[in-house]
Amino acid sequence: MRKRGMAVAAATASVLMVAGCSSSSGGGKDGGKPSAKKTESAAERQAREAREAAAKDRQAMLDAAVKFRKAEIAHDGRAACALKTAEGRYGDSPEKCVDFYKPRANDKPADEELARATVTVTGDPVEVPAIGNHPAGKGVMVTTQTTGDDGRVGVVRDALRMLKISGQWLVDQSKQVLDSEMTASSPVVSALMRSH
Repeated sequence: MRKRGMAVAAATASVLMVAGCSSSSGGGKDGGKPSAKKTESAAERQAREAREAAAKDRQAMLDAAVKFRKAEIAHDGRAACALKTAEGRYGDSPEKCVDFYKPRANDKPADEELARATVTVTGDPVEVPAIGNHPAGKGVMVTTQTTGDDGRVGVVRDALRMLKISGQWLVDQSKQVLDSEMTASSPVVSALMRSH
């Protein structure tokens, strides 16, 4: 009986040793060292998600601005007008807006125009105050570089007033940025606040 009691005690001791070795005060597989991965608090997660949503929204605005300018270059009235606010459209109806973008007799074919053009956003969006029938919004400068038949590169800068309507970024106003406005503290604001 004594041998049997010693065997039970030995078996219990070995089970406790194995269990004791597998659990550590620090947790994890690294032998009790504190975990290198920090858990994110609810406030940190909320702040991160807000930053990610703002970055995604900003990119959507910039994408809409570039898409609008490319539609203008391609004389694609349907695409251009779909990216404008009702108040910002040319003409008093969607049909008149589409007609406005139709190519003129001396315009090059749309695919040729687009092939020659590089459209990018220049600088960061800026806050733009209201003027006339244009509400306050975000101002974006879109730069178009076009290579001519002679190889010379032309640069046109457009300031776009962007408004978010029903979750979609739309162009409310478009003005060419003059060379003289490029020295202003904000060429975009200068162009969009110009009365002519």
